[in-house]
Amino acid sequence: MKKLLLTATLSLLFLACNMNPSKEARIQNLETEMQQATERISELEDRVQTLEDLNEVLKTRVIQLENREN
Repeated sequence: MKKLLLTATLSLLFLACNMNPSKEARIQNLETEMQQATERISELEDRVQTLEDLNEVLKTRVIQLENREN
């Protein structure tokens, strides 16, 4: 009876301790995170490009206004 109880207890411990996700699940999770990060980077690059373009337009306007004053 003791051996059966000990075996059952050890079996439950080993089964319960295997709570880590599989490597495949972790890899898929990391791939998803990488894809989301890449999309965010792309969006930020687009926003920076838009700001740079707008900055150029504003610089030319400032130069034009400065030339009118002189």
